[in-house]
Amino acid sequence: MRFSRFIIGLTAGIALSAQAANIDEYINQLPAGANLAFMAQKVGSPTPEIDYHSQQMALPASTQKVITALAALLQLGPDFRFTTTLETKGSLDGGVLKGDLIARFGGDPTLRRQDIRNMVATLKKAGVQRIEGNVLIDTSIFASHDKAPGWPWNDMTQCFSAPPAAAIVDRNCFSVSLYSAQKPGDLAFIRVASYYPVTMFSQVRTLPRGSSEAQYCELDVVPGDLNRYTLTGCLPQRSEPLPLAFAIQDGASYAGAILKAELTDADITWSGTLLRQTLANDPGTVLASTQSAPLHDLLRIMLKKSDNMIADTVFRTIGHARFSVPGTWRAGSDAVRQILRQQAGVDLGNTIIADGSGLSRHNLIAPATMMQVLQYIAQ
Repeated sequence: MRFSRFIIGLTAGIALSAQAANIDEYINQLPAGANLAFMAQKVGSPTPEIDYHSQQMALPASTQKVITALAALLQLGPDFRFTTTLETKGSLDGGVLKGDLIARFGGDPTLRRQDIRNMVATLKKAGVQRIEGNVLIDTSIFASHDKAPGWPWNDMTQCFSAPPAAAIVDRNCFSVSLYSAQKPGDLAFIRVASYYPVTMFSQVRTLPRGSSEAQYCELDVVPGDLNRYTLTGCLPQRSEPLPLAFAIQDGASYAGAILKAELTDADITWSGTLLRQTLANDPGTVLASTQSAPLHDLLRIMLKKSDNMIADTVFRTIGHARFSVPGTWRAGSDAVRQILRQQAGVDLGNTIIADGSGLSRHNLIAPATMMQVLQYIAQ
């Protein structure tokens, strides 16, 4: 498997360097209250070199991505690509599309605004000038919450924790600049690039330079519906703006607004409204499409950069593909268990898998179980 060299090298290095180590010698060097579970085993060896509480379960954090990668390759295959399409069930007559335009988002974590612009350009080249119908944002490939159980609430607005929705554009992350007011006590103001379809409000009070109040008057962001955000707290006076970045909370609304803007820029009008479509339905005639890079390329990025967005969209897609249902966290979890048991001979047992990235605090796995996964990858 294409990512196996990276994992094999990592685990082999650990095993060789730890081969003669006595774990007990290092216990006293750990922080007070720390727990340690460790296992080192040569590739292909039937027995471990070191086995220290290897059945003790702990949070896997980003090592969870190794399990996600293996399950993805076994279920989806290395050449799988995420696909995004513009479709219709209507007909094109004299530049008028008689029927709804359906933007079917497939959970592509690498989709960019430029990709949407290119699809709209293809639509224009096909002769579409007006749509006699609605513009539908189809997110039916996934269902339920876009945030996994056990994700820390205070990370939800951070870009590394952007919800892995069916509709993702530019990683569902946007940036703003926060400027302090000229007069202490006045509200700081926010500048957002016009191409971000978000709304920002400032309730941030400007403090004098060096104010002791800044220690406990922290900046915070409160997300609202339809990608509206309110910044609160304090900002000491400064000569340069403070750059900030936030995660999009409503992927469908964000993608819909971007598609609407691109249609307008292309002088394509429509008579209806912008609507969401969350229930699975039969595909229409594809008018334009775009695809991601192959899965093996995405997994390489995911593992080397610990990319949460790729991991969790892949995780939900595994559930969708395995059970032919909209991708949910439960479907992904059940699918990963079944795939590893039936196709890799790895029984996850009491392991808890809540997501594909390892962000969830619900995840639990033992070193012995992870070693089974690594040994399968190596062989």
